[in-house]
This record gives sequence, structure tokens and C-alpha cells, in this order.
Amino acid sequence: MISIIKENKNLEKTIKAILVLIFWLAVWQTASLVVKDDLKLFLPSPIAVIKKWFEVGFKPDYIQAALFTLLRVIAGFITGVLSGFVFGLLTSQLKIINLCLSPVMKIIRAVPVVSFIILAFLFINVDSLPIFISLLMVIPLVWQTVHDSITQTDIHIDEMCKTFKLNRFKTLFLVKLPQCTRQIVTACINALGFAWKSGVAAEVLCTPDVSLGHKIYSAKASLGFDEVYAVTLTVVLLSIIIEMLLKRLVKEGGAK
Repeated sequence: MISIIKENKNLEKTIKAILVLIFWLAVWQTASLVVKDDLKLFLPSPIAVIKKWFEVGFKPDYIQAALFTLLRVIAGFITGVLSGFVFGLLTSQLKIINLCLSPVMKIIRAVPVVSFIILAFLFINVDSLPIFISLLMVIPLVWQTVHDSITQTDIHIDEMCKTFKLNRFKTLFLVKLPQCTRQIVTACINALGFAWKSGVAAEVLCTPDVSLGHKIYSAKASLGFDEVYAVTLTVVLLSIIIEMLLKRLVKEGGAK
């Protein structure tokens, strides 16, 4: 009975998602029909974009570009998550590190990603730049979540740990961190979106030879805006797939 209810809910959710998608595709199609002729170049119809996606999306060079972009973003994401987690642990336990590191994290969150890309472009190889930008956008979000989750635990937990004479290490890793798992996982899932957007933006600006960002820039330079939309569609689909896989991995791991 429970499984049937779950299946019905999933079916209902799927139907709603499809209807919402159809609605916005209809809005897009209408907009592409009513815009002035001199603007139609910049707003191709969804049919034209999907047609272009099938034309270019499965070519070997596009598949290679998608794989390289995927590897760069995942490398930046994983490195950023690990770095943010370690920094969060350190700042939650040592006030001097928190005092030194907190302003840096706040600056990273406040400065536009384009500024970081332009500055980093002066010092970092174009193939490594998207990795660096992705991890840079991930670190503050994961750090903040880990730091706040540990430092804002219930005061009764600290009292309980003192009662059972648990040292600082055991209190952190056996009591506090397990309680923070849900928040940290949610932060990682949210950070994945930031990694994707910032990583591809870095590719568009620094244009590594084999990348989706380079494809977007080249299509824009040649006024092939249907191809710009098609490559962007590939980026969106990859982002959705990776996020779904991450959520599935988390679910199977029992973190949620």
C-alpha cells in the first residue's frame, strides 16, 4: 500500500514537471514568434534549438568538450568540498583560525565571480582556471555550513559530552558531526550548482580549447545563437544529471 502511494506521488510529481516544462516551452515559442525580425536571431525558437542540439550534441568534438568540462567541474567541486569541510572543522575548533579565515571567506562570497576569473586568468593556466574557480565558489558555502552546524549545536550536547568525559576529538567526530550530516549534504548539493555555473563561466571567458565554454564563445562570435542555446542546454542537462546522481548516492548512503 505504501509503495503504491509513493508511486502515485512520483507519477504526480513527474506529470507536474512535464506540464511546467510544456508551459515554459510554449512561452518561449510565443516570444520567438512575436519579437521583431531583427531580434529573431537572438531568440531562436525551442524547436530550432532542439534541432541544433541533435545536430551538434553528438559530434565527437562536442562529446569530448562535454567530458572535459565535466571533469573540470567535478574536480573543482570535490576539491572545494574537501577544503571547505577541513576549513569548517578548523574554524569551529580554533578561534584564531576563524578570526583569520572568516574575512577571506566573506570576501570570496561577496566578490563577483567574473572578477575572480579575470584576476586568476593572469596567473593560472587556462585549462586549470575553471577548476580553480569552481572550487573557489564551493569552499565558502561548505565552510559556512560546517562551521555553523558545529558551533551552533545544542548546549545540552556539550554538557552531555562533559558528563560522559568525552574529549574534544570524540565530541566533534562522534557526536557533533553525525548530527550535522543533513545540513552538510544539502550544502554540497547546492554548491554543485555554483560549481557548474562558475566553471562554465570561466571556460567562456578563458576559452580552453576543449570545453563547452569554448563552444559557447565560438557560437556567439559567429552569431550562431541557436548553437549557444543548444550548448547551454547540454550544460543544464549535465548539471541536472550530476545533481540527481549525487542525491541518489546520498540516499543510498543513508545520509538523508
